[in-house]
Amino acid sequence: MINIVSPKTHEEFKNYYDLRFTVLRKPWGLPKGTEKDDFEPISKHFMAVDGESGQLVGVIKLMEKEKGVGWFSHMAVEEAYQKKGVGKKLLVFIEEEAKRDGYTVLGCMARLNATEYFAKEGYVIMGLPSQYVGTTQVVWMQKKL
Repeated sequence: MINIVSPKTHEEFKNYYDLRFTVLRKPWGLPKGTEKDDFEPISKHFMAVDGESGQLVGVIKLMEKEKGVGWFSHMAVEEAYQKKGVGKKLLVFIEEEAKRDGYTVLGCMARLNATEYFAKEGYVIMGLPSQYVGTTQVVWMQKKL
């Protein structure tokens, strides 16, 4: 069983950021530290933990983009747990959290290779892709809650 919790201890945050780096930045050859952004202090952080092993298997964060609009980012799932429903569980959880926070729209800057995944979950591309890192492009996708 996968449980979604907020990191609280120094060790939990260390593991949270390590997973973000390993899945989202290391494959691009980016240095440690690039897994964080200026919005960390004003964001809500969540992690998926395997209830049996206690292993951290996924992460996601949520912040306010503008009034009524939530923005989730840094969604990452441990490679061994990908395509096993962890990402879906994180997404469902973050949508519910966004509703609790009063957001009527939730969105993300999706890598182009992830747009199909988010489209299946009801997110719609809003605008044109923009350059992110190297040759990677992202596009804003959103969903009405």
